[in-house]
Amino acid sequence: MLILKTMDDAQASVLYETCMRRDFPPSELKSLSAILKMKRRGLYNVLGAYQTDGTLAAYALLYHPASERVALLDYLAVEPTLRHAGVGSMLLAQLRAHYADAADVLLIECERPKAAPDETLARERIRFYTQAGAQLTSVRIWLFDVEYSILVLPCGERIPACDWAEQMLSLYRQMLPKPLFEQNVRLIRA
Repeated sequence: MLILKTMDDAQASVLYETCMRRDFPPSELKSLSAILKMKRRGLYNVLGAYQTDGTLAAYALLYHPASERVALLDYLAVEPTLRHAGVGSMLLAQLRAHYADAADVLLIECERPKAAPDETLARERIRFYTQAGAQLTSVRIWLFDVEYSILVLPCGERIPACDWAEQMLSLYRQMLPKPLFEQNVRLIRA
C-alpha cells in the first residue's frame, strides 16, 4: 500500500536534488525554480508515494491548471530498489483516483521509440502506461529537441472525445513563456 502526499516546497526541493537529478537526464528536467514557481501558483503538484513506514517509494509531478479537465503527468519515477515490483502501477492507480474529481484524463508524454536513444526502453515505458489503461494517441509533439508520443489515461471510466493535439498545445502555451513555447514546442503531423 502507498500513501500519496503533497510535498511542500522544501520536500520538493530535496526530491529534485536527490531523486529527480538521478532519475532523469538533464535535458528532460525543468529547473527547480520553474517547478516551484508553478507549484506556488497552484498549477503544479508534487506528490510523493510513501510506504507505510514513511519511506519514499515513488513520486509524480503533474501540471494541472484549475481551468482544465486534464492533468499532464510531467514526471513519474519509482525508487530504484522498488522498480519492477508493481509500485509504478499502484501509483498510477492512485493518481487516477486522486484526480478523478478534477480531471477527466492524465496526459502522458513518452519518447517516441523510433526517435529515442534507447528504443527498447521507450517501448517498455509505453507498454507500462498502456497496461495501466492508457491509450496511445496519434499525436506526436516535439518538445525541447525530444520527440514524444502522447498517451491518454482516463481518471474515470472512459476517455472523453477531445482534440488531444490542441489540448497539449494549450497546456504548453499556459506552462511556458511565449518565446520558449515558440522555439521549443511543435506538433508533428503524421
